[in-house]
Amino acid sequence: MRLVTYGWKGRRRLGAIVDGEVVDLPGLVGHPAFPSSMEALVARPRGTVMDAARAALERTDELPDWSVPDADLLAPILPPSLSQEEHRWVVGPDEVIQRPPGNGDARFDLEIAAVVFRPKKPKLRPSDARGCIFGYTLMQSWFNHDAFAAALGPCIVTSDEFDETLPVTATVNGRRWSEGLIEEAEVDFSTQIVAASRIQQLLPGEVFGSGTIGRTHPERKAPRPGAEVEISHPSIGTLYNKVAGRIRRRKAS
Repeated sequence: MRLVTYGWKGRRRLGAIVDGEVVDLPGLVGHPAFPSSMEALVARPRGTVMDAARAALERTDELPDWSVPDADLLAPILPPSLSQEEHRWVVGPDEVIQRPPGNGDARFDLEIAAVVFRPKKPKLRPSDARGCIFGYTLMQSWFNHDAFAAALGPCIVTSDEFDETLPVTATVNGRRWSEGLIEEAEVDFSTQIVAASRIQQLLPGEVFGSGTIGRTHPERKAPRPGAEVEISHPSIGTLYNKVAGRIRRRKAS
């Protein structure tokens, strides 16, 4: 499943992407106890909840009734923490990356991020770690001297549908910036998750960045104000952001 968060009556609402369109998942499932937000879903991802979501999405004749035209996609999840760096804020698809004043050029790392749910036991072994990953999303980790923002999105693809053998790519103003495979990432997810679990109980919705994937071409300089940044993975889609300036809206892809 490719799960999203969209804006609905001033609230964060859970949806799914089907054939490029956002479908309201709680409405489609039709049960009052079904989670209405991504955060609530990740807090209880096992068993009947996920079974109900998958079964509902198979009722293709009902999908048009719950389609959300021109859905305003938000950051798919608001994590209780982000690993590795202290990001000052999290932004979602199509949002502007605001650079802190007076701190030099803003650069970004191309990353995949793993979203975890609370494991059954507090301290994990390496063999347990992958089983705690709810799904994956794209991440632009923005920094100058320090990390200051993380862009997440456009969706969270559940672990069973993520193909880690496919490359993730970044473009700036339509020009190839970097590309790589998740196996080339700086940090292994299992290692991170195990280490974090030894310090404190993992919280549902925690996000672990992969670290830099691929190498930026040496001629590439920091994206300038107004630059359009896109990172893509075939399983997840494309995350678009802009460095200051006017934003453009895009449909789910």
